[in-house]
Amino acid sequence: MPEIVLSDRRIATSDWTLVRYPASNDPQPYARGKAGLARNTGDEAAPAELVATLPMPAHGKLIVPLAVWRARRDALQARFEAGELAVWLDACETVETLVESVHLAAAPLVALDFPKAGDGRAYSSARLLRERFAYRGPLWAVGDVLRDYFFFMFRCGFDTLLPRDGRYTHAQLEDAVAKLGLFQNPYQGAADDPRPLWRRVQRAPLHA
Repeated sequence: MPEIVLSDRRIATSDWTLVRYPASNDPQPYARGKAGLARNTGDEAAPAELVATLPMPAHGKLIVPLAVWRARRDALQARFEAGELAVWLDACETVETLVESVHLAAAPLVALDFPKAGDGRAYSSARLLRERFAYRGPLWAVGDVLRDYFFFMFRCGFDTLLPRDGRYTHAQLEDAVAKLGLFQNPYQGAADDPRPLWRRVQRAPLHA
């Protein structure tokens, strides 16, 4: 079972299965040596035929693509209501589409995908969910979740991080969690605490 990193600096085992599209659906580079492409915001995350036929386990807790939930809601509704089905948002999909499609107050969790480490749209989506749409439920980062960015993901509102399967050993995760303690007093306000440093720290009054 995959390991997850929690915002309280614990490492736990997840009982959720992340249902992904096959790698053949990933954007491809135009030519050898070119960096991998990213879909533009507003693009479809997957072809309709793939969305309609994507296989899913019949049992267990699942995190399915938002497009699959929208297309197959009738078949999945009972599992959602039982707290055994959640959705993940592709980087090219908008938070507004998620909010329109999912009753967030009833969702067991919401996951946002990092398709590549250099694609930071999920950071913005996390802050929108927390600050504009007041989502207070579990918010997971999935995909290319690198330990160098754990601290920033927590600051943007994520409370659970799920790196790609096999990306890190347990010892590497423990080391990454230990290093979170190096960050004590970030200057800026963020989703985890909107107050900037000068509002969080009491300074002794100046004397003439």
